[in-house]
Amino acid sequence: MSLFFLIGFGALCAALYHVCPMRGRWVLLLAVSYAYYAYCGLSAVPFLLLTTLTTWAGALIIGRIGEKSKAELRARKAELSAQDKKRIRAAAKSRQRIAFFAVLLLNFGVLAVVKYAKDVLGLFGIQSPGFLLPLGISFYTFASMGYLIDVYNAKYAPERNPARFALFVSFFPQMIQGPIARYDQLAGQLYEPHRFGIESCERAALLMLWGFFKKKVLADRALPLVESVFANQGEYGGAVIAVAVLFYSLQQYCDFSGGIDLVAGIAELFGIRLAPNFKRPYFAVSLGDFWRRWHISLGAWMRDYVFYPFALTKPMAAISKKLKSRCGADFARAFPAAAGNVLVFLLVGIWHGATGNYVMWGFYNGLILAFSALMEPRYRRFNEKHAAMVRTRGFYVLRVLRTFLIVNIGWYFDRALRAGDAFAMLFKTVADWRLDQIADGVLLTLGVTARDMRILAVGTAIVFGVSLMRERGADVRAMLTGEKHTAVRWAILMGFTLFVLGTFVTTGDAGGFMYALF
Repeated sequence: MSLFFLIGFGALCAALYHVCPMRGRWVLLLAVSYAYYAYCGLSAVPFLLLTTLTTWAGALIIGRIGEKSKAELRARKAELSAQDKKRIRAAAKSRQRIAFFAVLLLNFGVLAVVKYAKDVLGLFGIQSPGFLLPLGISFYTFASMGYLIDVYNAKYAPERNPARFALFVSFFPQMIQGPIARYDQLAGQLYEPHRFGIESCERAALLMLWGFFKKKVLADRALPLVESVFANQGEYGGAVIAVAVLFYSLQQYCDFSGGIDLVAGIAELFGIRLAPNFKRPYFAVSLGDFWRRWHISLGAWMRDYVFYPFALTKPMAAISKKLKSRCGADFARAFPAAAGNVLVFLLVGIWHGATGNYVMWGFYNGLILAFSALMEPRYRRFNEKHAAMVRTRGFYVLRVLRTFLIVNIGWYFDRALRAGDAFAMLFKTVADWRLDQIADGVLLTLGVTARDMRILAVGTAIVFGVSLMRERGADVRAMLTGEKHTAVRWAILMGFTLFVLGTFVTTGDAGGFMYALF
């Protein structure tokens, strides 16, 4: 899917949206969302409909069972004993549980089959049936199942209108690569009509340009070197490999966050604010802080629907109680969080792919976070004892650099073709540096020219500078537009547009977003 088509389609639909009668605007959004999805792949539409209809119907059944139970309790309030009331509630919950798990297992089962059939069958030498992975299936499945869980937990009532629920699932900007929407945060915005505002459109255009800049000027320009080195890692020493990992760190961040900026800007054309998905992750001071800043919506989903339900279960409480006498109160208190982190990141690793490198990547992150959870009391005491040092800028920079190193070690496993390749590349990075390859100009034979290197250097400096300003609390978009005269605002937009297109013009088409088929 061309980025130019996406931008043009979004702008055209936004124009139609703002001239459409107020009451029909959400219907138009639903129509254009399905039109976009069908254009991307007609064969994927049945998967989207299956998730939408089963989730809507399942949530409605769960809601009606709960309403019927409450109505019975109200009608027979005087004649029922406490035991009878408990029995009625338990019977209703049991029926709700059947509907809940049926829908949950069906949709995650479909996701597992289309994502992992090829990898799993390949382990046994069996030819895959060749499922076409539908666009954004993970994102709309996670969003739908989050809604189902919330209804099951009685966080809010189910949506009774299937068309309105279908819009929540299919809203086209977030279908590409997220963020993973929460029904209570997004649905109201989708259904209420939004009025046109030139200033908000300018802010949206600026955000779209920023995302386009990160994706096309930086991510796609860095991609050839990354692909060349990781596909032929045996030919290079540790110096070239380390450069490739740093390029991958830049390419992945600019591809993913740039895509999020682009689709968030398109959503803002309609007056809709998507949930933030990145918050300057490379300024994180710990691995836990990094994952609270990177792919925020997935981390929040895993926290609310996996981590807490697992860590707060009765079996984990029993284990913690047993550990208290053997390992101390601090260890026992932290153990459920440590185990929960390992579970969450193993699942996230498998979500990336059912191969050894992704499992190792998840295990690596989970173990570090588990260790951090177990050591948290010691960290807290250290910070209290050395409070003056901890507050210094030098110590902050040291923590940021340490976190950056830890994250980039993880990227070896995330990007390698196999787990064995990742270990081999790590070994070379430490023990087989081969600086002569850098001096011989090998990097310029890997799909990037000297001009590309200069553009990447300048572009990275721009991204770093803007991120630093935002980290310090500045609203960069407001600074560039704000209350300036309309002509000044448009001059800024046009100047940035020309700059982006001018630096992008020699970059080949590297395809769509890297997370679009997750």
